[in-house]
Amino acid sequence: LTLALIVAGAEGVNALNKQVNITVNGRTRSYRLYVPSNCPDGAPLVIAMHGTGGSMDNQQPAFNDIADNEKFIVAYPQGDNIYFPVFGATLPGWRSTGEYNEDADFLKAIIDDLADKYKIDRNRCYCCGFSNGGMNTYTMANVCSDVFAAFAAISGFPLNEFHLRHVGKRPVPFLHIHGKNDDFVKYSLMPVIVDQMVARNGANPVPVKTSVKGKYDKSVYEAMDGSFPYIYYEIDGMDHQPFTNNTEDGNSSLTMWRFFKQYTLDMPCDATIKWMPRIEEEGFDLKSHGWKKNLSKTLLQFGQGASTDENQNVYHALQFTTGHYKLCFKSQGDAGKTVTVKLTRYPNNTAVINTTVNVGEDATINFDIDDDFGEYRILFTRQSGADDITISNIGIFQVEGGTGIEDVQNAGLKVQGSETYYNLAGQRVAHPAKGLYIHNGRTVAVTK
Repeated sequence: LTLALIVAGAEGVNALNKQVNITVNGRTRSYRLYVPSNCPDGAPLVIAMHGTGGSMDNQQPAFNDIADNEKFIVAYPQGDNIYFPVFGATLPGWRSTGEYNEDADFLKAIIDDLADKYKIDRNRCYCCGFSNGGMNTYTMANVCSDVFAAFAAISGFPLNEFHLRHVGKRPVPFLHIHGKNDDFVKYSLMPVIVDQMVARNGANPVPVKTSVKGKYDKSVYEAMDGSFPYIYYEIDGMDHQPFTNNTEDGNSSLTMWRFFKQYTLDMPCDATIKWMPRIEEEGFDLKSHGWKKNLSKTLLQFGQGASTDENQNVYHALQFTTGHYKLCFKSQGDAGKTVTVKLTRYPNNTAVINTTVNVGEDATINFDIDDDFGEYRILFTRQSGADDITISNIGIFQVEGGTGIEDVQNAGLKVQGSETYYNLAGQRVAHPAKGLYIHNGRTVAVTK
């Protein structure tokens, strides 16, 4: 008994670095576990994913020394053997497609395992990775936004056979570090990644910038109402690497940790935000962020990119999955004029919204997405290229309810006066006949 107590006590005092095997969906998966000496109950957890062809034994991005000082636990998962077309080979890595998959089950199983053994704080679990591990971090920010409190990637974002998806359950705090000399996961494509993440988060698209010559440029896209920040480091002299000492902390992993520890999973945010580009912010240049503006009758247009060898499947797009949404915006300008707004899915240009609003009205247009996932273009047009009209405060939000059998069966409304109705294509109807319409944000059946 005495010997057993001595061994148990030593395990709590000394640092632990070992391989752990767990069963996930009937398969054995492995991760390397690092527990610092004298680690208390309720410690935070950082999950750090290696790049393609790497191993949990690389322990990259590296956090062990930082964990010793800050007293958090680190898990380095082992990626599955996956065929990567870009390499033409099967290598250890991650299914970074933006969709829920067994990698998400694996990371959640690691959290469950460590919650049982070490009573980790589930509100302070963080996800990060290098290269393909960074790509998978973006995927986890989509499919596990309700599991991890914050995310960070170094030298990795979705490209090639992967594609970034912005359809998670909430905005997320995200930090990205990238080398200016990285021509593998191309640094030149990062501006589009930044634009997409900032608009998805509803953060301020005009960053607060700090530069240290020969080290880094840091852009902080600050949180606004209901959102979280996106922070982007562009590192001088760095190519495709899992570490740099050219941050203000002198250690990229320490920079990640100091970002992580500001956030807990239960911090409030507006989980309904799905896309808020905030184009009206002073200093925001529409053209450089993928928008077209004031081209004849076109007031604004965004989206409808395409994958090419040059852009490696990284382009501006609006992205949604199945659900009920509302588009909100303001229009100002010439009285008596109208604005037509269209939201279309491509490549087949199927209209989800096609309706007209009066200039000066605060528009709210409900719509449904019935597909599992799709990409869309939004277009605002005016009656004449000479019409002086501006659009601002654009936002797309998820809403409860929407179209559905229960709403239809329980409605049975009678049309009264000049109330505003929309058909299911989003077109305003002045005098609806019998049928299904959107009225005050819900789908109803007009019966008389």
